[in-house]
Amino acid sequence: MTLRFYGKGGSEQEECPAVFVDEETLDLVLVGVRVEDPQTVSEIKKYTDVYGNEGAFRLPRKLRKALWEALGGPDPDFG
Repeated sequence: MTLRFYGKGGSEQEECPAVFVDEETLDLVLVGVRVEDPQTVSEIKKYTDVYGNEGAFRLPRKLRKALWEALGGPDPDFG
């Protein structure tokens, strides 16, 4: 497996969260803060289940551009 790196940052350490694409499958691979607060989890569960091997992750605003580029979009101006 080869991961293409698109960006990181948004934490106090600036080492994570991060956005990658698996170049073989084109799956997104995201590193972020696991969403655990009950109110947000409740909102998510209105639309989908989160099974034991899954998780919801929060990516900071700073990574919107990296995520957009990972999806193949042109260089956006997200401010």
